[in-house]
Amino acid sequence: MFRKLFFWIHKWLGLITGLIVLIVSLTGCITVFSDELKACFYHDRYYITPAPDAKTIGFSRLKNIAQESLGPGVKISRAEIYPHQNRSWVFRASLTDKKAIGYWNQYKYYFRVYVNPYNGKVIHVENTKNEFFQVMLNLHMNLLLGDALGTTLTGISVLCFFILLISGFIIWFPRKWSVRAFKRSLIFKSGVGLKRLNFDLHNILGFYILIPAMLITVTGLVFAFPWADTTVQFLANGAKTVKKREIPKSTANEIYPVTATDAVVAGLLKQYPQADVFSIRFREKDTDPLDVQVRLAENRTHLFEWYYFDRNTGKLLMRYNDRNVNGGEKFRSMNYDLHTGAFAGIPTKIFAFIVSLICAAMPITGFIMWYNKLKPKKKRK
Repeated sequence: MFRKLFFWIHKWLGLITGLIVLIVSLTGCITVFSDELKACFYHDRYYITPAPDAKTIGFSRLKNIAQESLGPGVKISRAEIYPHQNRSWVFRASLTDKKAIGYWNQYKYYFRVYVNPYNGKVIHVENTKNEFFQVMLNLHMNLLLGDALGTTLTGISVLCFFILLISGFIIWFPRKWSVRAFKRSLIFKSGVGLKRLNFDLHNILGFYILIPAMLITVTGLVFAFPWADTTVQFLANGAKTVKKREIPKSTANEIYPVTATDAVVAGLLKQYPQADVFSIRFREKDTDPLDVQVRLAENRTHLFEWYYFDRNTGKLLMRYNDRNVNGGEKFRSMNYDLHTGAFAGIPTKIFAFIVSLICAAMPITGFIMWYNKLKPKKKRK
């Protein structure tokens, strides 16, 4: 009886959410390698060839150059500084309406300005709102429907997929426990028909990806729903509520003074010459500090040093890193890398790609199984 109940749940949840799961999984395959693909396709805007003894221009001057290239009405809110000499620096300007329906309505504007930090030349102004990988990312996150509607739909579908994984695992167990029965559920058999092959693809591959697919699903739910984020952190903290880290306040100032900002950037460049990137956020409130995340390894966000400076004086207000965060905060810092497979670099990215591809195959093979069972009924009629 319970087996039939789980089968019924598995079948109808799969049919209802199958198309969304297919879209999310396929776009996930693309976004896993988006950093590497961008570096390949956008090589000319990413990489430069400076003179051996070249020195970078002051950060504030480069930011002003990038701001001038965008014109009035558009405000730079973030910058990516690459310590390596062969990389351009990137200045982002974005403004969103979280309540808007539709991707192109949600983004009022979104630009990336690529600047040569040695001569101040603007290499490229990218309208990121229409850039392929950004569109794919938003198709993955919210089906291009905007956060208000789309994130809820994808989140519910991902939650249903988590239930599908559990119910599928229960259904996978043979009715009679024997070596032969388990062998049929674990090993592909040669010389079978298309229907049996389709069943084995759904049943056997579904079993092998169960654990990594559940990890990808849970980390995806953390992005989609605040309650999932809170729950996961609560469990990671040993079923305890831990007070969140408080961001220190800066002395009030509506702008970021040139001397303070340039001194902070110059100091970090000298301190971390081998880091991957410095991610700087220019926050809106006049008491918000200058926020800099130093990412230590290429395309991994969980290895970091995080700094908060007084926006007026450049004085260090707070510093922490991946080695002194624990429990829920530790898991949250790893969430993106666990979700995308970037945790251990290319090997885990390849593994995440394969798992996502198999996840995309699950609704297709499941639909074919359901459709094949309808055929005999149509013939009898």
